[in-house]
Amino acid sequence: MAMGQSYQEQLEYIGDLNQLMSLREGVLSGGFQDGVRVMDVDNGGNLSATVLPGRCMDIYQVRYKGKNMNYLAPCGIVAPEYYDAQGTRWLRNFFVGMLTTCGLQHFGNPQTKNGEELGLHGRIANTPAENVKYARGLRGEIPTLTLEGTMREARIFGENLTLHRKLEFVHEEDSILLTDTITNHGFGNRQVLYALHLNYGYPLLEEGCKLILDSEETTPREENAAKYLSSWQQIEAPQYPYPERCYFHKLRQDADGMVQYTLFNEKRGIGVNVRYSGEDLPFFCQWKMLGKGEYVMGLEPMNVFLDGPKVDEPGCAAPILGPGESKTYQARLNFIDHI
Repeated sequence: MAMGQSYQEQLEYIGDLNQLMSLREGVLSGGFQDGVRVMDVDNGGNLSATVLPGRCMDIYQVRYKGKNMNYLAPCGIVAPEYYDAQGTRWLRNFFVGMLTTCGLQHFGNPQTKNGEELGLHGRIANTPAENVKYARGLRGEIPTLTLEGTMREARIFGENLTLHRKLEFVHEEDSILLTDTITNHGFGNRQVLYALHLNYGYPLLEEGCKLILDSEETTPREENAAKYLSSWQQIEAPQYPYPERCYFHKLRQDADGMVQYTLFNEKRGIGVNVRYSGEDLPFFCQWKMLGKGEYVMGLEPMNVFLDGPKVDEPGCAAPILGPGESKTYQARLNFIDHI
């Protein structure tokens, strides 16, 4: 706590807890974002975040020490009613942001199955949350703020799944703890696909930015990426045109089964470190897209191989949830000023 004061001592100086950690809720208006519910958090330190309950409780933007940390697509925030599952039209709603969630019954390239369009990266990112709430608490003497909401992906004659998301913020601690619990409410087994599409942008991401990634094995996704395999770790200046390059990595796990990566801009003294269970999310895709106006690096943990067999296809290795069963995934995003 500031100046060695206890929480109770600090309460003597304030009239509202927003003086320590602020939360503001609202509904966006105008254009394609009209009607999308939003929550803005400031942790009272160096971190602020915009969370969208109207879009899967995904994280639209993070600022650290006032600096933007992620890419924002030109489409801006788009309400879920504009979602179109056909082909790659998912991109029309893809604000990119700090986090876009992929799944739960599809991700990767679009396909049609049993007469249904399974668009790029699935439906869940365009699902509004229900039972949205926030809670203020204490971790010892340190104030905390937790946001929660539940997304439903369900239909008759198909899946009956929910994704419950919890985002935890701590006063003056520059991190976000994400906890996702996926539950199968159906009466049969159900495979689940899940990926965290985490995306970094300017001014964190610029030429000379360091990508620290302990990759035991790196595989280019296609021919263009293969041509630049030796430079997958380099961050170059924006170019045009710049066909995207994707690389699949097998990340080294520590003794506790955890993996991590760091993206750090030494010149600006800002960076991010992400840590999660390599057992739960054993697959990883690096999306390197350093085009002019489309300057973004996606570093994406996932529970199954992006280009592998999908749900109900032979060889699909996605986790299976039995009736009433749940699976919890967790990731911590630490925002840092040194390495």
